[in-house]
Amino acid sequence: MSLPYRFMLAGILFVLLGMCLGIYMGSVEDFTLAPLHAHLNLVGWATMMLFGLFYRGDQTAASRPLASWHFWIAVLGMICFIPGIAAANLGNKTWEIFIIPGSILTLISMLIFAWTVWSASTRSR
Repeated sequence: MSLPYRFMLAGILFVLLGMCLGIYMGSVEDFTLAPLHAHLNLVGWATMMLFGLFYRGDQTAASRPLASWHFWIAVLGMICFIPGIAAANLGNKTWEIFIIPGSILTLISMLIFAWTVWSASTRSR
């Protein structure tokens, strides 16, 4: 499967989790996990989908080894971030530790994307 579609499918998975969580929170009228819901939808869905759309439009960038690293760092960041945010909002100090690596990996992912977009904008066409 091509890199753009891996990013898009990851985004769809994260937004489905976010939507299910939102429906659950609404049905039980407990919005403790609203920050998790927001991060799943914004960082998970919107960001992953935008990464995928960019790489779909720029096959040169998508074919570079850094692009594959970008995908795995972004996904691993979200995988760490999700239980960390949930734990922090639920008061579970043990799992809260996942927020730090999840945040750092997510930041690294965005820095890779910034570098990739900048590099693409300066490359002669």
